[in-house]
Parts: sequence; structure tokens; C-alpha cells
Amino acid sequence: MRAVRVLTGGPGSSADRPWLPGLPHATAGIATYFAFGAQACVTGLLLATLASFVIYLPMTALTLNGGRALAPDAPAPVLTARAVILLLALWTLTAWAGAALAAAAS
Repeated sequence: MRAVRVLTGGPGSSADRPWLPGLPHATAGIATYFAFGAQACVTGLLLATLASFVIYLPMTALTLNGGRALAPDAPAPVLTARAVILLLALWTLTAWAGAALAAAAS
């Protein structure tokens, strides 16, 4: 969980990080409101957030660390620009797929 906290800019993050790191995610997620409605939008946002914290961020931390678990005393890996773009794309795809499924089910 330490890797997820560091990768998401939790307590202890540096001052040179942008103050709105989630703005692209929010924009991509809220765009589903206009296509599918409010209920589907919220469902898509919840599914994307859950998938991000349970699957995408831990897998990214493992990948950036060469497939090894993070040692307790080792610094967390730094997110590369490519990793940030990939995480945004996966999150956006999950939010849109979740919203589309929720809209189709209702």
C-alpha cells in the first residue's frame, strides 16, 4: 500500500507535483455523464477508481520495480510519463466501459 500512496501523491509527496493531479481523470470520467447519464457516470467512476487502486497501481509499481516487491526501506519507483499516460488510458477505458454497462443494464 505504500507504493500506491506514493504513486498517487499521498502524504509525503513532493512540492513539485501538480496541485490537481486528478484533473484529467475527473474530466475523462465526468464526460460519461453527457453520454450515459448521472447514474451510469457514478457507476463508471466507482468501478474505475476501484480497478485503479486494486489492479492498475499495484501492477504499475511492480512493473516499475522490475517485477519485484518493494522492500520496506527502498524508495518507491518514480512514475514515468509513459506510465502516467497508460494509467490515464486504462482508467478512462474502465470508466467508460463501466458507464456503458451500467446504462445498458438499466
